[in-house]
Amino acid sequence: MRTFFAEGDLVFAEVQSYFADGALSLHTRSIQYGKLRNGQMVSVFPQLVPRSRSHFHSLPCGVDVVLGVNGYVWVSKHVPASKVEANAELIYSDKNEFISDEEREAIARVANCIQLLNRLYVKITDTSIIFAYEASLPHAAKDLLTRDVAVELAHSVKASLEQQS
Repeated sequence: MRTFFAEGDLVFAEVQSYFADGALSLHTRSIQYGKLRNGQMVSVFPQLVPRSRSHFHSLPCGVDVVLGVNGYVWVSKHVPASKVEANAELIYSDKNEFISDEEREAIARVANCIQLLNRLYVKITDTSIIFAYEASLPHAAKDLLTRDVAVELAHSVKASLEQQS
């Protein structure tokens, strides 16, 4: 393991088993799993992240999101699976790729939308993130966490989710 990972690395893996002494057995069964790079970690209330069939989502804005039921959400630049398949070393690489200003803005906006949903206690799913992202576009990414904008966006997201169901 130490040839692939170092202490302090952020890793996306499934917990395969849990032992009485507190040790874990982790499983990385496909190319979606591995070191987390090119992004930002957001911590949310775990009860807001429902279990689902897949916790890895590629959003239409060019951002990938990993929704951990443990309350950790990873927001990153979209890297096509074909690129990772062509170069399997990317799974274990310590090097971040170049992130353009537009990609950085999208990552920051999605991360702020997730923090906003968390702060206002709204379920965090790929759908609620997309609704929050779209509602946030008239505002600067840095303004999303101000009280007035947050309340406005929360109402918009809740209304969109209610219309969908």
